[in-house]
Amino acid sequence: MLKTSLSSLLLITSLSFSEELKNEKFQLISENIKTEGNIITADGNVVIFSPTYYLSASKIIYNKKNESFELFDNVLILKDNTIQTQSDYALINLKDDSYSQTPVLLFDKKSNLWVNSKKSTKENTNIELDSSIISSCDCVDPIWSIKVSSASYDTEDKWMHAYNPRLYFKNIPLFYSPYLGFPTDTTRRTGVLAPTIGYSKTEGLFYSQSIFIAPKENYDLEIIPQFRSKRGYGIYSYFRYADSAHSLLKLNTGFFKEQKEYQKENDLDNQKHYGWSIDYERTKLFSSINHQDGLYASINWLNDIEYETLEDDDATSDEKVESKINYFYNTAKYYGGIYGRHYIDTSLDSNDATLQELPQLQFHKYNDELFGLNKILYSFDTKYRRYTRIEGVGANYYELSLPINYSKYFLDDYLYVNVENKLTLSKYEYINDSLTYEDGTLIQNEISLSLGADLIKPYEKYLHTINLEAEYSHPKSIKENGALYGIVGNNYEDDDNLSSFTNSISNKSIKLSLNQSLYENKNLKQIVNHKLSQSILYNSLDEAKLQNTINYTKLNYNNGSVSNKLTYNVQDKQFIENTVDITYKINELSLAAGYYKSKDTDNSAKEDLESYNVKAEYDISKDYKFAYYENYNILDNIKSKQGINLNINDICWNFDIKYERERVASSSDTSEIDQKVFYFNLTLKPLGGIKQEYTLGDN
Repeated sequence: MLKTSLSSLLLITSLSFSEELKNEKFQLISENIKTEGNIITADGNVVIFSPTYYLSASKIIYNKKNESFELFDNVLILKDNTIQTQSDYALINLKDDSYSQTPVLLFDKKSNLWVNSKKSTKENTNIELDSSIISSCDCVDPIWSIKVSSASYDTEDKWMHAYNPRLYFKNIPLFYSPYLGFPTDTTRRTGVLAPTIGYSKTEGLFYSQSIFIAPKENYDLEIIPQFRSKRGYGIYSYFRYADSAHSLLKLNTGFFKEQKEYQKENDLDNQKHYGWSIDYERTKLFSSINHQDGLYASINWLNDIEYETLEDDDATSDEKVESKINYFYNTAKYYGGIYGRHYIDTSLDSNDATLQELPQLQFHKYNDELFGLNKILYSFDTKYRRYTRIEGVGANYYELSLPINYSKYFLDDYLYVNVENKLTLSKYEYINDSLTYEDGTLIQNEISLSLGADLIKPYEKYLHTINLEAEYSHPKSIKENGALYGIVGNNYEDDDNLSSFTNSISNKSIKLSLNQSLYENKNLKQIVNHKLSQSILYNSLDEAKLQNTINYTKLNYNNGSVSNKLTYNVQDKQFIENTVDITYKINELSLAAGYYKSKDTDNSAKEDLESYNVKAEYDISKDYKFAYYENYNILDNIKSKQGINLNINDICWNFDIKYERERVASSSDTSEIDQKVFYFNLTLKPLGGIKQEYTLGDN
C-alpha cells in the first residue's frame, strides 16, 4: 500500500501537471479576465475545469508563449475527484515539464494519505520535497506521522529517497533513521527487505532479514539468514522461475546448526537440520483448446521436523513428509492420470520399510449411454499402483470398475428410482519378498436399488422441503483367490506382512435417510436443517444388524446458530460420537464454542477423545476489540492452544497485540513443546507496518 499510495500522490505533481495537461480541453470561469498579447490574467474566484481536472485560485496567469500556468492564493488542484493538492502558490511549465508549489498539501482520497510539504519542485524526472510530513490521520492533530527533512523522487525509476525520517506518535518520536529509500510502485526489484526481530527466553535474541534478488521479470531469488543467540544460526533460500505463462517452478533449501548446549538441553535428535523442496505447476502442457491437462510436482526431503519449524514459526508440521508428482489429461469423455507418492517418516531412523506408491496410473471414462439406450448410463475406471519398499513386501495392484446405472422419475417427479450394477476386479502381484505369496485376486459385483422422494410444502410464511431415500445394496464375491489380507476365511487374513494391502468384501445392506429443511418464504433463508440416517448390515449368515444411527440438526437464528451431530452405536447401545457447535452474537459480544467427544467401544472403531474450543470477541468500542480463545483436551487435561488478543483498528492505524500458548511438534522424546509466544503488529495505514514475535518460554 505504501508504494501505490505515494505513487498516486506524486503522479499528480509530475506527469499530471505537464504531459496530461497538454492534452486536456479546459474551460475557464472568472469574475475578471484580461488579455494582453500572450498573457491571459484571470482573478476573482477563478475556476478552470476539464473532464479530468478541477483547478481554482484567487488569481491565475497563463502565458501562451511559455506554456505556463501561474496560480496565486487558495490554489486547489483536483484530479479525478480523488487526488488533490492545496497551496498558496503554484507555477506549472508545460514546455519543460517542470513545476513549483509553496507550501503544498497533497491528499489521496482513496487511501486517506496526505503529504504536507514546505516546498515542492520538479525538474526533468526528479521531484524535490522540502521539510515534509506524511500521515493518513487527522491533519490538525495526527495520531502518527512521519517527518522528513527532505525527500527526492525519481519519476522514471519510481524510487523515493527520504532523508532524516522520524516516526512520531502524537508528539513523541519513536523511530529515527538518517536515510530511507523505497520504491513507490509494485515493480519487483533487487533489495533488502525489512528485518524480523524477536526474543525468546530459551532461544535468546532472534534476527532474520531477507535479501531479495530479481534480475528479470520471470525469476527471483530470496535468501534469508537467521540468527538465534542462545540456539544457533542458519540460512534458507527460495528460488522462483516462471518458464511459461502457465507454469511456476519453486526451489527451496535451508540449513540450521544448533549450539551443542541447546541440543543437549532440549534432547534434540540432530545438531544440524537441513532439507530441500522442489515444487512445479504447469497447465496446458500438451492439451488442445477443448481439453485440459496439468502437471504438479511437490518433492520434499528433510532430516527432521525442526527444519520446518525453524523455517516458519507458524508452520503446522507433520512428522510424515509426503512428496508427489501428478499429471492428468481431461476431455469431455475421458480422464487419465499418472501419479507418484513418496513418504518420509522423520520419527524413524530408517525409511527402508516405509511403503512408497511409485507410480500410480488411472484411466476413467465418464458417464455415457449404453448402446444408445436412453437413461441407461455406464462408466469405466481402471487403476494401477506399484507399492514398493526396500524392506518388506511390495505389490503391483490392478483395479477395474464398471458401473451401469438406470434412473427414472415417476408420479409427476415426486418419486424416483435408481438401479445400478457395479463390477469390480482387483488383483495383487506380490514382489520384493523373501517369502513366496500367491498373487491375490478379488472379483466383486454389487447391485443397488434406490427409491426416494423429493417433496416441497409451502406455507404462509415458511417453506418445508423433505427428501426420503431407501437404498438396498447386494454385493457378491465372485472370485477370491490367492493371498488376500483382511478377507475372512482367507489363509492370509491376519498376516502382518500383508497388512499394508487391506481388502474388504461388502455385505448386503439397507440404508435409510431423511433430509428436511424449513426456510423463510421471503428470502429462502434456512431456519432448520435435520438429517437422519440408519444403516442395516447383513452378515455372512444373512443376519441383520443395525449399524450406527447418525442424527444431525442445525438451527439458524438471527444472532447465531446451534448444530449437533450425534452418532449412536446400536450394537454397543452407546453414543460413540458427539459434536456440538454454537455461535451467538448479541450487541458487541460474539461467542463461538465447539465440543467433540468420541468413545472407544467394541464396535465403534473410534478413539477415546474429548475436547472443546471456545472463542469470545467483544467490541469495546467502534475501533477496539478484545478476544479470548482456547482449545482444551479434556481427556489429557491439556490446553493445546490458548490466547488473548487486543485489536485497535482506527481509520489511519491498526494495532494488534496477542499472547498465545501452543503445543508444537519436536523431534525430542517429549514429541511436543509447550511454547509461549507474544505477537505485536502495528500497521500505519496505508503505509504498512511491523510485526514482531517474542517467544517467552518453552517447556
